[in-house]
Amino acid sequence: MLLVENGKASADSYNASLGFWLPSDSPYGNLQLKYMKIIWRLDEANRKISESWQLWEICSKGGMLPTGALERHVFSNEEAVYMLRRAGDELVSMIWLLAKYENDGKYPSKIKVDCLGAMVSQSEDARLSVFSNHVELMQMLNEIANAFKHSFINSDHTLLGSEEPRIHALGLAYNKLSAEAVFYDVPVDELVKKYNEFYKSCVKWLSEYSKRNR
Repeated sequence: MLLVENGKASADSYNASLGFWLPSDSPYGNLQLKYMKIIWRLDEANRKISESWQLWEICSKGGMLPTGALERHVFSNEEAVYMLRRAGDELVSMIWLLAKYENDGKYPSKIKVDCLGAMVSQSEDARLSVFSNHVELMQMLNEIANAFKHSFINSDHTLLGSEEPRIHALGLAYNKLSAEAVFYDVPVDELVKKYNEFYKSCVKWLSEYSKRNR
């Protein structure tokens, strides 16, 4: 089982050594506090990932399942995806904001790139280089999260990974019958592995920004 490598175990208290200086008085709030809450959000994602594995092991044994075990496994995956996607949105927003501030010498009146989807939709030339190697992960996570949130047909499947926990989602763009349904089938470990690479790049960028501007 892979977990998001946010520097701590979910049950441990936050330690100041996990953070670094970030602007505390930006017009968009205290970014140092926001970074700490991103780590907390990833703690919750890890709790849901662990729960997903525990429930999958129960369900994969076959036979009569405990009441609600399969549903709780599916919901654990959905909740983990939400937490990962939301933390990703926050990281994209923060890095775009700080890069803009560093380049222009002032904060923008609007955070134009404020989520994974907005970053993915940018042209390669416009996209910040820190995200260049993670477009596949950002797009996959954004689309699965959107399928969970918006797709009316998503609840039609009841699937369980045969050899490991897998995230399943059935997307239908704008819930239009004319759109082609898209089925997502992603191993939990694969998603977490790619997310760790994305998260490590983000933390490296923020840490280097901190050193340059403190």
